[in-house]
Amino acid sequence: MYTITPQVVAVGPKREKSRFTYMHNFGQKIDIPYVSWLIQGNGITVLVDAGCSAEDYRTHIRPADRPLMLAGEQFADVVDVKPLEEHLRDRGLRFDDIDILIQTHLDWDHTMGTRRFKKSRILLQRAEWAKIPFHPLFEGTYAPKYIYEEISKLNLHLLEGDHTVAPGLEILYTPGHSPGGQSVVVETGQGPYVIAGMCTIRENFYPPADVLAHSEYRVIPAGMHIDPLVCYDSMLRILERGGERVLPFHDSSIMSMGTIR
Repeated sequence: MYTITPQVVAVGPKREKSRFTYMHNFGQKIDIPYVSWLIQGNGITVLVDAGCSAEDYRTHIRPADRPLMLAGEQFADVVDVKPLEEHLRDRGLRFDDIDILIQTHLDWDHTMGTRRFKKSRILLQRAEWAKIPFHPLFEGTYAPKYIYEEISKLNLHLLEGDHTVAPGLEILYTPGHSPGGQSVVVETGQGPYVIAGMCTIRENFYPPADVLAHSEYRVIPAGMHIDPLVCYDSMLRILERGGERVLPFHDSSIMSMGTIR
């Protein structure tokens, strides 16, 4: 059995909600966490993604002369919550103590901290890595090329599909939001949870009653995607494994969530 602890590094304030819920919620604003999930148990220490700090955002992502524009939205600047190194230190850990870093996908808000894990084994889908640099249409969702050059020098292990990390800890291949996204199934004392490796909120996996009443949807695809149909099918797979225990990366509830045991 494992524990899961969300470590919120920063917040993206007042983001357009429809960027997460495809073709729904236009004009609504939400605050989204940038989080790194700490998984502990069975003698190993694992992180799922490494988040992005406000400093990394200002230094590497935001243009120097103007706010970031993405899909027609002017981004409010990222706001720090707590540096990842402080989260780890509070738990008696350092970067070098992380055995495995599971990189769900390569959007900048999931990877800016990755290059600090110089002794960890980093698990990434080959299909995701092969698409860097990605299509210009998605330029704003990816980090600059030099960030990936730094990541390329780390202890990368490129996977091809589903993968068992350890007993009770499994990777699911879930593309669609990105070329080779992956999600993580974690056995806890409460049952299996699935950390969804795509930019989603809770409503993606549990649509409100009015949406379900007027459509055949079971889930709402991520608003940013390379293929909405593939994304939909991947989300169904996540939902089938997690049931009521799906953990979307950017849901605001994560900011007050404690450790899952």
